Amino acid sequence: MANTNDPLRDLIRSTLDFYGRFGWQPLTNDAIRVFEEEVREVTEAAQDGNDKNHIAEEAADVIVTLIGVCQASGVEPEQLIQQLYAVIAKNDAKNHDTHVYTDGKIRRRFPKSTP
Repeated sequence: MANTNDPLRDLIRSTLDFYGRFGWQPLTNDAIRVFEEEVREVTEAAQDGNDKNHIAEEAADVIVTLIGVCQASGVEPEQLIQQLYAVIAKNDAKNHDTHVYTDGKIRRRFPKSTP
């Protein structure tokens, strides 16, 4: 299948095609186990910190296996894409007036008001 010029759609399509070539329909527990393994690998690579290409490779593996977790959990590709773009828009809207960096995390400057 041709690229769509949309990297998110292309990555998800490529990942699902990859799984399909091997006849793999991930079960949730299996997909989570593989995802956790990849998270451990990227964590180890990042803590070592010496090989940036290795870190990037392991990070890409985390993303690919996370797509498998979503597929196994019944999340439709378009739903995942919409959520990814929603997060991008939300992050783009954050600034120093609305958020602050503290304790190793960017947090809302003022708590959400409750209805």
